[in-house]
Amino acid sequence: MEKRKIIITGATGSLGAYLVRFFSRKGYYVIASGRQENPPENLYNYAKEYVVADITKKYTLPEADICIHTAALSDDKAKLSDLMEANVKGTLNTIEAASSVRTFVHVSSSSVYLPDEKEVKEEATDTVNYNKLSPYGKSKLESERALIEKQNFRQCFILRARNLYGHGDKVILPRLLKLVKDDTLSCPGPLTNWISMTHYENFSVAVEACFLSDLNGLKVYNVADQNPYQLISVYRNLTKALFKRQLAEKKIPIALLKFMAVFKLGGITHLLIKAFTKSLVLDLSKIQHDLNYAPEIDYDSSLPEMAAWVDRCGGPDELRKGSKEFAWIE
Repeated sequence: MEKRKIIITGATGSLGAYLVRFFSRKGYYVIASGRQENPPENLYNYAKEYVVADITKKYTLPEADICIHTAALSDDKAKLSDLMEANVKGTLNTIEAASSVRTFVHVSSSSVYLPDEKEVKEEATDTVNYNKLSPYGKSKLESERALIEKQNFRQCFILRARNLYGHGDKVILPRLLKLVKDDTLSCPGPLTNWISMTHYENFSVAVEACFLSDLNGLKVYNVADQNPYQLISVYRNLTKALFKRQLAEKKIPIALLKFMAVFKLGGITHLLIKAFTKSLVLDLSKIQHDLNYAPEIDYDSSLPEMAAWVDRCGGPDELRKGSKEFAWIE
């Protein structure tokens, strides 16, 4: 039986790189796509082809069976116009470029939701207060709406993950590590809120379950680890794993952070403050029912592997820099 061909956009990003490795090891024919003219050399150990593409412009992709669209601008400090250009126009351009595929998987985000004390179901976007969404959340919701309007694929899936993490993470881990200075962990508020997180492996399993299913038409699913986490435990366990000891802690008043966000000091944003203080836990019942989704990886069990990877990257001080090359260091 001929291997299925999978196109993965955003292949030089953290999630894209993980997906390229995951599906290559599964025996699929992987076509990677990204903006870098010269991608990391290690990419060619997994991808059979590499397509240079700027998704904000019209581009072409080879014929394939499946397209997994991860390419996006996810900077919460970016301007709304830039986010819309990359995430909405970029999605429309990718739909057109991948018109030959049978299955299209769109990587969206839980940023299309607002924080809630209850578990958030997929239908929450039907009544969400659009004006209260972050610029990034607005752009991802608009990208979903553009896809729903324009897509004509036999199978089309929108996957909303929360706090993607794992081996190769050059976004979340560097951000958390910036809270460590002089062997002290700065804690923005009590950090007692509960959050969903999504390991790359669990997300990859969810993607494969989508296109292996016999479901047709458009489906929208939340994707996360089986259980939520309390944020203070996430911080403590991560820093202990990376620094090989429990760090001292210093509390930062939320009022001070709000002041910094107003005046745009220290990279603090209102979105970041929400992440520190508000709970957002995804309801997984729909994907569990439809696709028998049963994530096996959890945060604490993945920490030794992540710590070993951080060491290979040069340690916590190097990882703080968030180099684009980290996604392809194994």
